[in-house]
Amino acid sequence: MRSNLKTLLFGVTGAIAIATLPAIAQANPINARITTAFGALEGKMLGLLSGTAAFGQGPGFASQFDATAGGTRDYGFYAGTGRMGFRTQDYNYFGVVGSAAQINGGAGSLGYVGAEAQVHFENLSVDGLIGVQMIDDTGSVMGGATASYYASENARFYAGYRYLRDSHIYAMGMEFKPGTETANGMTMFADLRSEKLENASIMAGVRFSFADAQTLVEESRGTFVNNSYILDALLPD
Repeated sequence: MRSNLKTLLFGVTGAIAIATLPAIAQANPINARITTAFGALEGKMLGLLSGTAAFGQGPGFASQFDATAGGTRDYGFYAGTGRMGFRTQDYNYFGVVGSAAQINGGAGSLGYVGAEAQVHFENLSVDGLIGVQMIDDTGSVMGGATASYYASENARFYAGYRYLRDSHIYAMGMEFKPGTETANGMTMFADLRSEKLENASIMAGVRFSFADAQTLVEESRGTFVNNSYILDALLPD
């Protein structure tokens, strides 16, 4: 049964990709990003590598695909996410998303389908997602919200909440993009996820963006959608 649900969820993600193909052909060049990070989960070293491809920039149709792999010294994991939606003139975003993760550890596998949105109020951005879980705890409601404050056009501080597998998970972190021309595509970040004091993950890393020269605000609001639940999924249920 679980195998059939995994097939279904990967099929949903694939359907999102197929549905976006006509728009991709007319979209702006691919905006790509690579993320690498290291940290700790329950006292064990944690590593992660992720690739992102986004199509469509600015108002109109947009789609994005993410692939992530990593692990601790005891197990590995990989995940895929597909999303498509629309950005309005003021760069608010509304869309649908499908994601599946295979975690070869105590956290178990996870998948979900749902709807997400991003709205902006001057220096404040709010991301929200609501969906249903697949693979494990099929049909259970999941979701979350994150509020981001931009202290400057290249510095973001954020805090959020997730409800996943009947667990309450809290997130906080920061991102910083050096203002020098030579480091324009690089962003540094630190992130903390915690369910209980003994169930926490902490991570720091860098992102390299191959999009045109952009500030962190422009990249976060007009190019990439940053909603990812893979770190939350790693916390044992």
